[in-house]
Amino acid sequence: MRLKLNLQCQPGSRIPINYAYECSAWIYKTLARADPEFAAWLHQQGYALEGNKRFKFFTFSQLDLHPPFHIEPERQSIRIESGSASLILSFLLNDALGHFVTGLFRQQRFGIGNARIPATDFQVQHVEVLDRPTFTHTMRFRTLSPICVAASEIGKTHAQYRRPTDADYASLLSKNLVQKMNTARYYMQDTMMHPVHNSPLLFDLQSDPHQKGITLKAHTPAATKVIGYNYEFGITAPPELLEIGYYAGFGTENAQGFGCVEIIS
Repeated sequence: MRLKLNLQCQPGSRIPINYAYECSAWIYKTLARADPEFAAWLHQQGYALEGNKRFKFFTFSQLDLHPPFHIEPERQSIRIESGSASLILSFLLNDALGHFVTGLFRQQRFGIGNARIPATDFQVQHVEVLDRPTFTHTMRFRTLSPICVAASEIGKTHAQYRRPTDADYASLLSKNLVQKMNTARYYMQDTMMHPVHNSPLLFDLQSDPHQKGITLKAHTPAATKVIGYNYEFGITAPPELLEIGYYAGFGTENAQGFGCVEIIS
């Protein structure tokens, strides 16, 4: 299920350049109002299969700020002159939960700010449920938030971020989608989701990738910088995998605002 939220704030308001963590926290809080136990479980644990990587099965876009707006590098902020923006929320959910989740986000309010920039109050003016697209074996996508792909390397404490031009990028992207598919099939008991083996997908980079580093929990001791890339790409894989990527996000860190895409013709 995919939602488009039309947002309004006071014209001329400022938000920090790094705002993904605040958006993620708001999504969890909104879910918690309806089901605190589920929201806490999703935030702290998430879906996992046989001890493998845990997934949240949702992602979201960067804010689509309606002009005019101005980026202020010296202040690490964005001034939204129009007071208007939109946000895509994407969930891998069965149909029974779709209407329930849609209602949660109507008429909601939330703030975006940090230790240096006072929170700007946003109100959800309208929620639009986007139509389900048709998924085929070969499709083209454009990132709405950067895709993050990382791999563990011997002798290095932290996972190393990969560029879309790296030799192992496609295989890592494929492995992540397969893990999501098989985990979703187990939890959602969806017999239409057939188990998929880890065979490399065909990945076709169709634009110059632009690196995007996003700092989570900025200006706090827990601040972490995550690196992803924005680009257009073609991909050939089982349609079920492309559906998983579209709704749950491509790559990692999806619940922190990475890996949200749109379909391009």
